[in-house]
Amino acid sequence: MRIVIGVAGTAKNTGKTTTLLQTTEFFNSVGKDVFLTSIGYDGEDFDNITGLPKPRIFVPKGAMAASALSLLKSSPADFRDLRYTGVDCALGPVYVGTATSTGKVVLAGPTNTEDLISVIEFAPSDSPVLLDGAFSRLSPMVVADCLILATGATRSTDPVKLAKEVNAIFRVMSLPEVSDRPTERHATYDSSEAGSIGSDSVITIPNGLFLKGQGRKLGIRLVQDGMPSNVRVEGIVNPGVFLEILEVLGGFSKDTVNGRLPILFVFDHPIMLLLSGDIMLWDRVLDRLSQFGCGAAVKDTTRLLGVTINPYTLSQLDNGKFVAGQVDPKEFLENVRNRAKVPCTDIVLEGPSVLYSWLEQYV
Repeated sequence: MRIVIGVAGTAKNTGKTTTLLQTTEFFNSVGKDVFLTSIGYDGEDFDNITGLPKPRIFVPKGAMAASALSLLKSSPADFRDLRYTGVDCALGPVYVGTATSTGKVVLAGPTNTEDLISVIEFAPSDSPVLLDGAFSRLSPMVVADCLILATGATRSTDPVKLAKEVNAIFRVMSLPEVSDRPTERHATYDSSEAGSIGSDSVITIPNGLFLKGQGRKLGIRLVQDGMPSNVRVEGIVNPGVFLEILEVLGGFSKDTVNGRLPILFVFDHPIMLLLSGDIMLWDRVLDRLSQFGCGAAVKDTTRLLGVTINPYTLSQLDNGKFVAGQVDPKEFLENVRNRAKVPCTDIVLEGPSVLYSWLEQYV
């Protein structure tokens, strides 16, 4: 059975490439040929903003990679059996090939979910698929079975703040999965429609909630039309906009449902909740839902395996150039780890053994 593992960084220079390299090395060490691709463009020698050197993405002999054809052809890994995936990216058509020797490759892959699924279909069923991505382009990562997050001091040098963000992400990605119940009556929400929703019904919000004012309108509608049992929200959801719903429901709760609002809010996928707004607001959202007697769930999910922590920092000089530095690695890791609810490691400080322990279940 094919496993899809995503590796995503919360900011530039958080150690994502190092984490990807060690993940590739783990599967190579146990005799598994990986299939590598990127959500967007990565693997360049130098950061295109800071100009500082970046770790290179190497592929072992026998591994497959999906990237722009020009990049595969220029790789010293010597990719053979090149096949067009039917998908194009900013650097041209995306091809897949098998490395006949070890070498560096630049990955430039699909930028949307549909194209990513098409590319992954070229992976052998027994090859782990490794997706290189970033939080700024995380949306296609919904196809991943599990995710390794890379974060660190370039995201925040405050370990308390960093741990809070990690915990908020973990909490969102730990929402339970639910399946559709065909016996329930469904309706698509339209703010211009009249008539009762009904407490036994399910309504669907088809285009997400990410514009200021959307939440307030929906909250008023829910109160006026009888409190449905389920509200399905499709697409991207901004936690600040969702809080508007809860502000409305909080004001009406005692009069309408005796202090309890037994609504289950169902989202497409936890990643859809992490694409817009302040991630840490989700803690407030989920706390308030619980206070109201409401629930939150997702139709599909991606498991968060763990978080790699990078002490590397960047400072911009007066002349516009960037200079690299770092916080104390051991102290920084310990401060984050002691507060985080998800396993954490610094691959450079501790070696890859902790990361490998997360991956052993997929051998």
